[in-house]
Amino acid sequence: MRSSHARGVLIAGTGSNVGKSLVVTGLLRWCRQQGISAAPFKGQNMALNSAVTIEGGEVARAQAVQARAAGVDLSVTMNPVLIKPTAQQRSQLIVRGHPVGEIASGRWIATKRELLATVVEAFEELSTSHELIIAEGAGSAAEINLLEGDLANLRFAQAVGLETVLVGDLEPGGVFASIYGHYTLVPEEYRRLLRGFVINRVRGDGGILQPGIDVLTRRLGTRWFGNLPIIDGYLPGEDAINLGVTQWSPSGRDGLGSRQRSEAPIRVRVVELPYLANYTDFDPLVLEPDVDLRFVRRPEDLADADLVVLPGTKATVTALSWLRSAGFVPQLEHAIGQGCWLLGICGGYQMLADQIEDPIESGIGRVNGLGLLRAQVVFEAEKVLTNVVGTAPCFGQAQVVGYQIHHGRVVAEGDPFFMLASPDPREGEATIREGSCRDGQIYGTTLHGLFDADRLRSPFLTAVARARGRSFASQLHFDEFVERSLDHLGEVVGAHLDVAQLLGLERLGG
Repeated sequence: MRSSHARGVLIAGTGSNVGKSLVVTGLLRWCRQQGISAAPFKGQNMALNSAVTIEGGEVARAQAVQARAAGVDLSVTMNPVLIKPTAQQRSQLIVRGHPVGEIASGRWIATKRELLATVVEAFEELSTSHELIIAEGAGSAAEINLLEGDLANLRFAQAVGLETVLVGDLEPGGVFASIYGHYTLVPEEYRRLLRGFVINRVRGDGGILQPGIDVLTRRLGTRWFGNLPIIDGYLPGEDAINLGVTQWSPSGRDGLGSRQRSEAPIRVRVVELPYLANYTDFDPLVLEPDVDLRFVRRPEDLADADLVVLPGTKATVTALSWLRSAGFVPQLEHAIGQGCWLLGICGGYQMLADQIEDPIESGIGRVNGLGLLRAQVVFEAEKVLTNVVGTAPCFGQAQVVGYQIHHGRVVAEGDPFFMLASPDPREGEATIREGSCRDGQIYGTTLHGLFDADRLRSPFLTAVARARGRSFASQLHFDEFVERSLDHLGEVVGAHLDVAQLLGLERLGG
């Protein structure tokens, strides 16, 4: 099974969190800067951070960022298989953007064997409309116990005819051994696909690495495409390992410099719920100098909060049970009584309701919510997947752009948080009530990405600060900052890697 349209490269890694996403994103932005039509691809991803595509499907958020870097519309073909954990031994399986059921961990390898044809078909479809596909691997490329069911690394690369570049991470140590081990561990049929390597997160003078690089290239008969320094700027995290690490660039290069932190910031506390989903919702808050945002797992950590957020979760009823057993409810009630604001997003919003009827996600049925908003929640089999635009009546009709990904439908009383434009053009100027607010202090919404919009984030945080007797002045233009960061990433990749050779542009007529 080999793609007749295979053009591009697979960026694989020596492990998780070694920089595969960063390298792919940088290469895609470099291609855009050179006028090359390129697109991202990841055959299979496991992530609770996701995004909505132009077709109304769901893919991993990493591919959404990569599509933005490339300047192309996000499509379900870019991440045909997405796994979203819902319990310790169970995950939701999403194929070409839509859930098709749940899988148990013991059944996963057999399921993946069956999905290779779907992944290859998506790659073929995507490659017909772009000059170049830059694919991202998953985890380690040498998980020899999992090769039989591989959908994102060398088994996939062989199926579509992609040569592969390996990324190793210098920071934890052992980068030469990890690269060498990958070449020697994988079967010969896959080893032939390994065309070279990149070393990531190199501090200071990379020349000290040259003797080791020379040994590797000589012994393995492979190529070295360059070293990447630690790159300043912003790139959304994909996994929970990255919680709270988004920050202003420390160096100040290329307009990405640090901002002066406030002496009296707005204290935002995000409860780190089990199966936390779409925590990139809070990246703009982390980036605001006048906001002190922390992810917390203890009730006492809410004591000084100005705003508490119950975020999205892929297991609403399970997370609600944990919230109660961990002792958060009395502390939440006390914080509200002291004037603290409360915001629930998606699963967190569902928890604020009076009752939750869930025969789908947990299968438990009816449970009592926290009762902090007058609302009822019913989970349905069909998932809501849509990008939305609207306004916030409570905040000067501030404009908002966001997206919805949920099974639970909320019917709320009281004032809406947002008025959304109807997705049905036949309804003309009709708007839809979304979310709920109570007493100007408790808010709930199904919208993810709501703080990306400067025109909502600023008045919302200003209102929180005013209610707490302080002031707030936003220093962040989020979209502009993301674009500058992506441009900077593309420039650094272009300056430190032999990109033309890495991408094989000479063979593509580039």
